[in-house]
Amino acid sequence: TPATGFVTANGAMLIGVLAGVVPFLAVVYLKSKLGYDDALDTFGVHAVGGTLGAIMTGVLATADANPNLLTNLKDVVGNTLLSEQFKAIAVTLVLSLTATLILAYVVKALVGLRPTEEEEARGLDITDHGEEGYNYNS
Repeated sequence: TPATGFVTANGAMLIGVLAGVVPFLAVVYLKSKLGYDDALDTFGVHAVGGTLGAIMTGVLATADANPNLLTNLKDVVGNTLLSEQFKAIAVTLVLSLTATLILAYVVKALVGLRPTEEEEARGLDITDHGEEGYNYNS
């Protein structure tokens, strides 16, 4: 989405292919290698995918797709959009991490962040929702 209006159709196809492969690899390999707990794969999908999209927008942005890169926008961001994209990524990461840490501490203080081992063994679909997501016995 960040690239809309700034890259050509070929650039969009390249971003689409990368956006399908790189977050998948992050979810499958990076998560297990680093050992972090991410039940919904939020980091691999949104953080990795969004960062990739922002970087690729800076790399592939062209005046062929948006002539404003040569006029109005050049006055605001300078000669390259890529450096501005990296600044935006840094600000986004700081805001996201700060908000996440604050919310995590509040949730931990109120209800806790981890289920008990017994709840995990029974299955969180049953203990949290009173039902099973998938019925493998039928």
